[in-house]
Amino acid sequence: MDVRNNFRSNRLLLGDNHREDNVSSAGLVDEPSACAQTVFGVVILLAGLTGILGSGLALQALYRCKTLRNPKHYLTVNLCLTDGLLCVVYCPVTVWACFAHTWTFGEIGRNMFGFSVSVMTLVLMTTQLAIAVQRLTVAFDPLTAVSTITHGKMLMTAAFTWLYSILLMLPPLLGWNRFVIDETGVSVMFDYLADDDLSRAYVIAMLIIAFVLPLIGVVCCYCYIFVAVRRSRQNAKVPASELTCKRDTKTAIVALGLSALFCVSWTPYAMVILLSLCNIAVPVTHVMVAAAIAKCSSTIDPMMFALSLPAVRQFYKERLGKYFCDKSVKLGTSV
Repeated sequence: MDVRNNFRSNRLLLGDNHREDNVSSAGLVDEPSACAQTVFGVVILLAGLTGILGSGLALQALYRCKTLRNPKHYLTVNLCLTDGLLCVVYCPVTVWACFAHTWTFGEIGRNMFGFSVSVMTLVLMTTQLAIAVQRLTVAFDPLTAVSTITHGKMLMTAAFTWLYSILLMLPPLLGWNRFVIDETGVSVMFDYLADDDLSRAYVIAMLIIAFVLPLIGVVCCYCYIFVAVRRSRQNAKVPASELTCKRDTKTAIVALGLSALFCVSWTPYAMVILLSLCNIAVPVTHVMVAAAIAKCSSTIDPMMFALSLPAVRQFYKERLGKYFCDKSVKLGTSV
């Protein structure tokens, strides 16, 4: 089935006659099956539940642990809050649409859903980049970092990630490109299949600004941090300093891995968009797999990022140790 016919049928169901004659640039693709949509819905449901639980646990640790109540962790809080909000907004709507096998929320719901989910996804990407830059500052110039990582500046940085993301996603609402039901038939995306030059320019700009640049920035920052920490370790005179350098190196490597994994998880979906721009046909099953990988990463990776912090792990280690200790005491008393 031609993608434009698929889009046309969706818009007729929605009562949306605006540009329903859009010509797809993706060529001929398969129509999504009800079984594939159901499987997609189950995957998103599991990812959403995991993301909500994980983000809640991470936020609890960030709130309850006194050592984490400082400005340098505000961006991590922003990451987890955004992740939880994304799970709450994206997963129920998408799962419902998957089980109904069609989009049932109308044109207004489509625009609101597409805008909010896109903004939160961009906030996750820009926040991970901001965290990488923050850690780079600490690694190279700790004295300057003390004056820059303050309560006000970190709150402004978190607010800037939201403002920046909102500005990037406003054009589809204002007529430059638009939000449409994608090839899965149950999710919303900006129209990367549009064939007019203005819309294609927006898609290319989003690929570069929202995907390529954050990925390069994250990798470069953590590579510089790794080099800086390694040099500090080599110059360490005291065993305690060497131990601290080892810990910082491990933390930097874990953060690099999680941040890069988050960005790379969007690579399949970015390739779908790129191939569509090149007028190359992409089977709908491939699109659904790419979308599932990207969304699962978006909901799970921030939670893993927060739980990778040594203080957060120590907090739950102590809590679990206390819990099992109390359980054993109660069991011994009852016996």
